[in-house]
Amino acid sequence: MKKVILYIHGKGGSYLEAEQYKKNCIGFDIIGIDFNEYLPWIVQNQIQLVYNEARERYDYIYVIANSIGAYFAMHTLQNYDIEKALFISPVLDMERSYRNLICRK
Repeated sequence: MKKVILYIHGKGGSYLEAEQYKKNCIGFDIIGIDFNEYLPWIVQNQIQLVYNEARERYDYIYVIANSIGAYFAMHTLQNYDIEKALFISPVLDMERSYRNLICRK
């Protein structure tokens, strides 16, 4: 059974951060999803593309996502076949986060 972890980074992060999980996730391939935009509909397309490619090659798909990457994962993959997900410091209420950011100015 082939297993893969999709890693979705946070703002200012990089898909290369996925490398840090390799030593602790033996038996898994790890794919970091690369994106530079932070608009949900753009990132959603990139996540879906990587997911669809992984679905063709792997039996089980897991997700590790950090910060806004966790929000993107929840938004994009909520109806997809994910074995398990680990969200690190997830942004759970994006509307409130934006409102707080705007009101500070």
